[in-house]
Amino acid sequence: MRSFRFDWRWLALFGFVIVLANAASIPPLVTALVLALAGGYLLRSGWAAWVRSGGAPSRTRVTYWRGQRYEVGPARRGPALPDLRGVGPAVLPLLIGGALLLAALGVALQGVGL
Repeated sequence: MRSFRFDWRWLALFGFVIVLANAASIPPLVTALVLALAGGYLLRSGWAAWVRSGGAPSRTRVTYWRGQRYEVGPARRGPALPDLRGVGPAVLPLLIGGALLLAALGVALQGVGL
């Protein structure tokens, strides 16, 4: 039993299901907060999967100066979107996260009476 590791995401999923099951008796803003947190987490993990799928990291350049070795990475290209071909692994988390954020907005607006 040495390989047992606790993963907090299962506990968060369990709490998410409990909140959604009791949404009628919980204040709407609490439900909206839980939906927004879950949607934000999924959007963040989807974005990380999209950025990470760009392929192998580019090679570093090695420079020697005064007997010291320096590894210099490539210059950053700028604030561009990741490659669209790498969006495959990120589609599902991005779509579900966006839907949860829109649902949170709807529940919050309904909770304040708009």
